[in-house]
Amino acid sequence: MVPPDRASTRRSRWPFLFLIVGLILAAGCTGLLQNLGARWATRQISEAFALDEAQQEATRAAVERVMASAPEVLEARVGLLVATVDRALSKGLNEQNMRVIERQIDVLLDKTAAWIIDEAVPILVTLRDDQIDHAQRQLDKRLEKTREELSKPTEERIRDRQERFVEAIEEWTGSLSDAQEKAIRAHVAAMPDEAAEGLRADERRLSEIADGLRQHSGTAAVRELLWDAWKHREDWGPDTRSPEARRADGRKTLLFVYGLLDAEQKDHMSKHLHEVHEKVKRLLGIAGA
Repeated sequence: MVPPDRASTRRSRWPFLFLIVGLILAAGCTGLLQNLGARWATRQISEAFALDEAQQEATRAAVERVMASAPEVLEARVGLLVATVDRALSKGLNEQNMRVIERQIDVLLDKTAAWIIDEAVPILVTLRDDQIDHAQRQLDKRLEKTREELSKPTEERIRDRQERFVEAIEEWTGSLSDAQEKAIRAHVAAMPDEAAEGLRADERRLSEIADGLRQHSGTAAVRELLWDAWKHREDWGPDTRSPEARRADGRKTLLFVYGLLDAEQKDHMSKHLHEVHEKVKRLLGIAGA
């Protein structure tokens, strides 16, 4: 389980990559549905980047390759991660096994990012400046929700964060007691509010990637640009907390929540974990799912 605020941050931290990753994985299935999914993902990517016909054909081929190779690339790592999390839940979450889970997630995400970047780069290097401009505007619109949140009064923003946090936890644990919810809301209210810093990092990174693509420096340079942006996605720049400090807070929060749960709620987490795993296997078209 990832803290809700960290989960949403990770999704927005690198828009070019996660637009492509999200659209491809959201379309998963086998057979006819896989074919329809490839068409849907291709259309969404094409609209975001205003691709011409040749670029759309290349994108469709890349999407199909990604979807076809997903089981081989991800199945073993996803299975290992699920087993590690399930074992930690049964024995009890602690700092040590949470760090192991973190490392496995990092490996899984790095593998996925490298895989997607390799497919995306040959298409991205063909983009014209007007297409890059269009993509930058489209992706910047995805940050509007954060800007709207930041414009709200502090008290309202805290309530919104509390609601999102409680909803995300109950998805994993089932219903919380009044006492548990009260404790969690108090914890969330005391958490650092770093949305503004995260937004500035998103805006800066989007601009840097778009500017880099406008250099039209070739495949190797674009691959380095994207991989560097990916590897430094948690670095929000000077005068912000380090990625290590934010991760430590995330672990502290999970341990706090886990310490509030009863045996039935912990069992619910394990069952939900396996439900999610089955959904992921179906998404990736893994045999037997």
